[in-house]
Amino acid sequence: MATRIFLSRPAPGDGTVALDAPTVHYLTNVLRLKDSDRFQGFDGMGAVYDLALDALPGGGFVAKVLQRHPAALASHVQITLAQSLPKGPKFDGVLRQGVEMGVNAFLPFLSERGVSRPDEDATDHKRDRWEKILIEACRQSGRADVPKLHHLSTWTDVLEGVKVHDLALFLYEKEAMPLRSVLELKPQARNILLIAGPEGGWTLPEVQDAHAAGAHPVHMPMPILRTETAGLAASAMVRFFHGPR
Repeated sequence: MATRIFLSRPAPGDGTVALDAPTVHYLTNVLRLKDSDRFQGFDGMGAVYDLALDALPGGGFVAKVLQRHPAALASHVQITLAQSLPKGPKFDGVLRQGVEMGVNAFLPFLSERGVSRPDEDATDHKRDRWEKILIEACRQSGRADVPKLHHLSTWTDVLEGVKVHDLALFLYEKEAMPLRSVLELKPQARNILLIAGPEGGWTLPEVQDAHAAGAHPVHMPMPILRTETAGLAASAMVRFFHGPR
């Protein structure tokens, strides 16, 4: 795969793009690119650019735009993963692998039995890191669109989100229909919400809340999964059922 960098804003169809100091360092000192060497950029909204390193007379570098490839058509199915925030760095992995599974948006939330309870300052710090993880995962995986990252939310927010999706799947290891069966009942769903619970499992009131809000309890044909893998496995199954992105 060609060298790829993230562009914080769409680039013009021709002309040049400014490069910040860390990007210049990465291209010239880490990758050893020189003047006129080619690489690619992506703008996070689906467009890809063929670029060339262009040395400035007074020193420094910009990127010369050689060609813009239009954004690929969006998938006919959009997946939002609502993930109860796990402890430690586990959510980092959910983001990385979620990018690879084709998740379009991530909604971290706090549930009753969730272990992680970050304060506001910690949440801001985490969010900055999570945004960088998403961009880096897209760069490595070849995705040109960066998934949306919602702010850390409450269980009430998740229940409200059920109402604005065509289909909400509540991952539940107990009495529930197979995930595939529900997908077969709702093949027309194009905006799907997956809800993955905490390390300690769902409380009975949360199960009742999800059902009352219109979410479908589903289980997957495999052993009970950890919180950081359940949503990823479900995302992969939804993508497989509906075909390629």
